[in-house]
Amino acid sequence: MAAWIWKFGDFEKYHGRLVHTRRQNYGYLEPPVWKLYSPDACVRFRKKIRTEGGMVSIHATGAYTVSLFGEQFLPFGEQKLWGSSSIALPAGEYVIQIRVMAGDTFAALYLDGAIETDRDWEADDTSGAFTAVGCSSLFPDPEKPPVQFPFQEEAIAPAAEEMVQTEAGENGILYDFGRECFGRIVMTDLPENCGKIRIRFGESREEALDPEWCVIRREEVPEDGTVRCPACAFRYVFLTGDDPVALTACRFTACTEMLPVNVRASFSCENALINQVFDVAEYTFHLNCREFILDGIKRDGWVWSADAYQSFFVNHYLYRDQELEKRTLTELGGGLPVVQYINTIMDYSYFWIMSLWEYYSAYRDEQYLHQIFPQAKAVMEFCNGRRSEDGFIRGQGEDWVFIDWAPMDKEGALCGEQILLAKAMDSFAKICELLGKDGSFWKAESMKLKDKILAFYRIPEESIFMDSFESGKKNITRHTNTLAYLFLGLAEEEKSAIYRNVILNPEIRQITTPYFKFYENMVRCEEGDLEDFLRDLTDYYGAMLSTGATTLYEQFDPSESGAEHYQMYGRPFEKSLCHAWSCSPIYLLQRYVAGVQVLEDGSVIISPAAADPAVRNVLGVDIRFAVPVREGLVHVHLAGEHGSIEADAGIRGEVTLGKKHFRLQEGTRYRW
Repeated sequence: MAAWIWKFGDFEKYHGRLVHTRRQNYGYLEPPVWKLYSPDACVRFRKKIRTEGGMVSIHATGAYTVSLFGEQFLPFGEQKLWGSSSIALPAGEYVIQIRVMAGDTFAALYLDGAIETDRDWEADDTSGAFTAVGCSSLFPDPEKPPVQFPFQEEAIAPAAEEMVQTEAGENGILYDFGRECFGRIVMTDLPENCGKIRIRFGESREEALDPEWCVIRREEVPEDGTVRCPACAFRYVFLTGDDPVALTACRFTACTEMLPVNVRASFSCENALINQVFDVAEYTFHLNCREFILDGIKRDGWVWSADAYQSFFVNHYLYRDQELEKRTLTELGGGLPVVQYINTIMDYSYFWIMSLWEYYSAYRDEQYLHQIFPQAKAVMEFCNGRRSEDGFIRGQGEDWVFIDWAPMDKEGALCGEQILLAKAMDSFAKICELLGKDGSFWKAESMKLKDKILAFYRIPEESIFMDSFESGKKNITRHTNTLAYLFLGLAEEEKSAIYRNVILNPEIRQITTPYFKFYENMVRCEEGDLEDFLRDLTDYYGAMLSTGATTLYEQFDPSESGAEHYQMYGRPFEKSLCHAWSCSPIYLLQRYVAGVQVLEDGSVIISPAAADPAVRNVLGVDIRFAVPVREGLVHVHLAGEHGSIEADAGIRGEVTLGKKHFRLQEGTRYRW
């Protein structure tokens, strides 16, 4: 089937540029803080074909020329067919090459007829370095080129509206859409000479009514009685202006803009609050899945690597949208040369390399790893080149040493950065070996760095890790020890020591971001403490939902109250109230409570912890899961002491249920 094709990476560079240059803060566009790469202006597409000849229709996003190369084309071995939208191909075996020159967008091509464009074509930037093209199932229509992203749109009406006078004395209309949305608003039938219209978009009521600190705002003068606003995030919209009375006569409409998704997973239990957490997490995640997986839809609407790393796990267990992951990974990879860390953050480059291996483990897509390998190699070599003489990596210049928003001891070489770099090296070594390349250097460097981490950061008597050995403070955080537990390859007794001495230690400062709650809850689940994890869901996420949240927040501190929950970075409404990394309960419930795990080799292990009496005490006796695996689903149903597991066609698994162990054949159901 014919489809649009482009030079690999150009689609993501183009749409990434659009995404990263539309952030709006306090009425101004805010440029990104990292390097943006641009698609190539001129691209050659080619394919060796054997055809009986016939007519071919051509669609392209720029000017193009067709050349045929073969011995039969005398005297030069080339025949040119100029830029007609319909050409007649001669019969024979030869190479067809089409040069496309795009201006403000990117070069893309669509052929239909005697031959078609598909994933078997190659493309280059006229340098001769041909590689497999980029292509997506989202773009099968010749009349809809990939320069326009195909969102699904739906007209929506406010749940409520009211006339409001703000504390600043403004009179206007406040629309409440009932829950967080992403979309466009249009105002029509405005009277002539009504002056300026001021529009404020708020994730909270307080934000929409605040003229100074509302983050997304616009000031418009109607044209022909109409105001149209670009799509943005909102729950509340407040309208005021030079003539507030004129606003009451206008027609106000809104249209959401969402990525078409196939929600493959499902979960239900007898605990209404945990059902609500799952459902709100799914809606939150959907809003953040767009051209790429964003961090949040309001502030700042960009693509961040560590957010994406966690989001990929959620996607695996919710939509299993492979194209969404590929687009996000490719956009984050950027282009050549590599001159800074991804997102300027040290650990975000490491998470990107780790994400590539997780992607392969989920989809077994070796071709994509071949395509992205030059970029991955450049990123890995850049990171390795930033290491100090002692082998540790430290922040330099404008590098952002992050890990999390937490009071960590970041003096000198931060332990968490070393752990993640070692894990990234290990992941890259696996990628090299898979692709038939020599990964021995990276494997050896990973092992050496792990040994140095144990020698310099570990406190032997407690088997836990300090943030920094250079400061002399021996500061202990949950963050560093959680990373050591998950990524250092420690023995089980060493992991258990971390769990006892740090995670279960109330004297060590608690984590307040859903971002790192993800990793801490993974540790709880790995230790088999599902009851504690579920308690955290009800306490932490339950407290968040009790504030009236309709989506999951970027960060939440239960000790705060009221509008304090919206503060961040010293400003009252900077916190994102709809954040992708907060959706981890979907993954954790499906992976650990349903117990469905897909291994690196593609095999499946099913071990439903939901059968545990302690878990049923929280979830109830009737618990149902549908977990996406490959192209099908694994269904897990528990009802009291009884239950069943069923795998769709194409799925084979090893099932462990207490002391029972058996193989689950595809398309069959096991009952007990």
